[in-house]
Amino acid sequence: MSMLASAPPAELLALDDKAEWADPLRAPSWRSLVDGKAGREGAQALVSALLPVGAGPGRFMSASRVSNVQLDDGREVFDVMHRSLSVDAADADCGWRAVALAIGLTDGQVDAALREPCAEAEDLVGVVRDFGYRSAHQGAAAAWAFERRWPRVCGELAHALAAHHGVGERALAHLHDQEAQAGTVAERCHRLVTRYLREPWQVFEGRRAAREVVWGLTALLESVCIQ
Repeated sequence: MSMLASAPPAELLALDDKAEWADPLRAPSWRSLVDGKAGREGAQALVSALLPVGAGPGRFMSASRVSNVQLDDGREVFDVMHRSLSVDAADADCGWRAVALAIGLTDGQVDAALREPCAEAEDLVGVVRDFGYRSAHQGAAAAWAFERRWPRVCGELAHALAAHHGVGERALAHLHDQEAQAGTVAERCHRLVTRYLREPWQVFEGRRAAREVVWGLTALLESVCIQ
């Protein structure tokens, strides 16, 4: 028995991207934040939920694919990690803490969010990391699903906190840095899926992995209830 491709991989991924379920930032809590309808407590809740994804447990979750990808792709992962450790604005741990403190969370609350992530955040980090360990094509698809969306998450969060909650640009430096990486990240993810999603069964498993990651991010954002 053989599996036949119904369309080129890039076309199938593009079709998935156009589906309503593929946009986690449609979540009511997120739209409330972006539209300025979320109060300070709502903004704090979203930041607290995202903390262990952007920093702490989730900071290097994408590095799991290194053992399955080719040398140049693995080197690129380590280049991203090196940048996060050598460029101040790229430091996720310091950057997310600055955001959290600026919106009114305490150091103790930040530590607690990183030490004991909510179930949805823990699941999202675990899913992304696990797909990287499983295979190159599933790791590539997980990157396609998460890493391309993360700059938009950071950008919309930064603009909302500045516009509606008076958070200063200095505290938002990391979020702006991540937003600015959108083009570079998109190019990297395109190269990954082009290289590793080649056979029909790889495309099938990759699309399934991407959907799980998108659903994980959606579940995280929808888990925050804003009155």
